[in-house]
Amino acid sequence: MRDQRNQAGGFWVASTKPEAALQAVQLTVPAEQLRRAAVLTDGACRLVERFHLLDWIDLIKMLDTEGPAELIRRVRAAENTIDPAPGSRGKPHDDATAVLVQLRVAQRQCGDEGGAFT
Repeated sequence: MRDQRNQAGGFWVASTKPEAALQAVQLTVPAEQLRRAAVLTDGACRLVERFHLLDWIDLIKMLDTEGPAELIRRVRAAENTIDPAPGSRGKPHDDATAVLVQLRVAQRQCGDEGGAFT
């Protein structure tokens, strides 16, 4: 795996090479279209990327309904029961952090002369 780390076509690890953060996937979405956002470490993404037990939409739905603790519980259960292809495992357990941010769009109150938002 070392020959794949921090290389084009491989994967990026900012903990060993801070400039790897420049390779982060980024996307711009108009605020009015955004309802929620998740910030996940690679360990928390294992259900999608390594074990293929969920797709990204289902992962976000699970975070929304069951919370980050349940995501991490399922990641740990998969790590303990699923053996990926030989030689591809890397660490048996990886750091797993998940944050779900739910956004509420401010709406102008009708008849409020001060233009307050709620």
